[in-house]
Amino acid sequence: MEQVNTISASSFYGKRFATLASAEDAIANTKFPNSEIDVVIIPPEPDYQTDEEEFDEDDLVTASLPQDVPGEIEIAMEDDSDEEYNMPLSQVCTTLSKKPKISQPKWSSEPVDLKMTSANGYSIRLEKVREQLSSCNVIQIFEKLFDEQVVNLLVEQTNKYATASNNHSFQVTGEEIKIFVGVLLFSGYHKLPRARLYWCLDEDVNVPFVSNCISRNRFEEIKKYIHLADNTQIDRSDKMYKVRPLMNLLNNKFQQFGIFHECLSIDEAMVRYFGHHSAKQFIKGKPVRFGYKDWMLCSSSGYCYAFDTYCGAKPTNSEVEIPRSTLPLGSQVVIDLLKVLKEPTDHIVFFDNYFTSYDLLTTLRGNGVRATGTVRENRTKKCPILPSAQMKKKDRGNFDYRYDKENSLLFVRWHDNSVVTMATNYDGIEPMSQVKRWSSKKKEKISVPQPKLFQTYNAFMGGVDLLDQSVNGYRVAIHGKKWWWVLFTHMINVTVVNAWRLYQLAFPQDPMDLLLFQRNVTRHYLRSYNKSIQRRSTSSRPSGSLPRSLLDDPTGHFPKKLSNQLRCSVCHSRIRWACEKCNVTLCIERDCFKIFHTRK
Repeated sequence: MEQVNTISASSFYGKRFATLASAEDAIANTKFPNSEIDVVIIPPEPDYQTDEEEFDEDDLVTASLPQDVPGEIEIAMEDDSDEEYNMPLSQVCTTLSKKPKISQPKWSSEPVDLKMTSANGYSIRLEKVREQLSSCNVIQIFEKLFDEQVVNLLVEQTNKYATASNNHSFQVTGEEIKIFVGVLLFSGYHKLPRARLYWCLDEDVNVPFVSNCISRNRFEEIKKYIHLADNTQIDRSDKMYKVRPLMNLLNNKFQQFGIFHECLSIDEAMVRYFGHHSAKQFIKGKPVRFGYKDWMLCSSSGYCYAFDTYCGAKPTNSEVEIPRSTLPLGSQVVIDLLKVLKEPTDHIVFFDNYFTSYDLLTTLRGNGVRATGTVRENRTKKCPILPSAQMKKKDRGNFDYRYDKENSLLFVRWHDNSVVTMATNYDGIEPMSQVKRWSSKKKEKISVPQPKLFQTYNAFMGGVDLLDQSVNGYRVAIHGKKWWWVLFTHMINVTVVNAWRLYQLAFPQDPMDLLLFQRNVTRHYLRSYNKSIQRRSTSSRPSGSLPRSLLDDPTGHFPKKLSNQLRCSVCHSRIRWACEKCNVTLCIERDCFKIFHTRK
């Protein structure tokens, strides 16, 4: 690229110094001691405060100068580096008007080798994940993500906020936080119009399962003071400062096993919100039009590795070959999310036309990341493929393509139900496949040829949509007035879905769906810390099965004496004993207590 001569600011304005001492050193060390030196004191910004006294600007002798100045000191002196700029102004303007030449892609219809280095380190990490989780139950897998560190963060910040709100008597514990989260998860699949109805005594809405483990007033008090960040140590430049500590912590928990999937997808997910906040988005035509927009990096199966809430365009310190100012916002998001990849050659990334650009694919190829995405026509670097208007006139299944020999990219435009343009830095057109499409003319399904990169994209792109679908299936139904409440409950739902995906990896033979997984987590928390079970006497055999995680928990399983005789759950003999934690009648004479707690 042609070098453009630039003029330093010191040639026009002189050199600036923040302190008098540095200015004096510069004057003493000048190469031209006999030359004329101009000293100017630059006034400070309007909001700058100083303790120095004012002085007469006409009297600038050294003896009367203060120890320092509120603004900056500008010194203009002769310098040998300025000699090259002693040129007419017209010549200077001509030099500055020259724009650097940008290398243009070299398009060709001849095939180009797009092969990139690939590795299978993800499969090794996947086997390690299965090995680590093979001996865990549902609640143990969930607490790999929602562990004591997360609970302690909620406990610490909630208690701090209550104290700052002048309620010094309020103290929440980790057990109460787990009960609180359990009630939130319970509302995801057992919905009532209002949260208070869970404690209502009317026969049509009463839920003893909730009211027996936590009182209504205590739940509302925790909900009032629940907090995720310290208000005394916040970054006002971050619009998500209220949820940032929990967001960063969960991102680390999601990535604790490494990236153990080969195919990843990047897309946006909306969190419904109708209140007032500067980060709230409106997207016309989306199922969720109003709310917060989350950028998500997910596997093709729907496991979330990283997420971040969009707060508007912001500069970042991404180290890419192309300046961030030349990349669209969507491309910047991809660069930021892919920072979690420790072995880029292990993975393939897919994204839609909001993110894809020619510069992004070039950058990812230089970093060893294989990528494919649909692309908008104004981001193809004027690729000479057949225009969309002409492609629509051709039969379905026709396509046109061009290779970029300069950066080894491929752009393909294919006529399906509509005209779609796709770009890739590693995939190809061959082998072609056949897909079934409905023909309105023939009134039947017909076979349509499809290039290979479209087939690959359709197979692995939907990871974020799978996650979003799972989260919305049993989303927390208890609402709050805080602007960040929906983000907090959304993160809880994402954690449950991620834990369920881990369970599916560890136990592929167990067809447990998300509803049963969430029920097991909820029942474990609400039964494990249910103090009322230990207070009341067992009057009848409980209905329903116990969660396996509750039986595997070694704490709290003690026999207690009953006032009435009941049937043993194992041998059906009439006895007066029950498990204090499980609330199940068990006899201790025939080892039924041991058998019940050890059987699978």
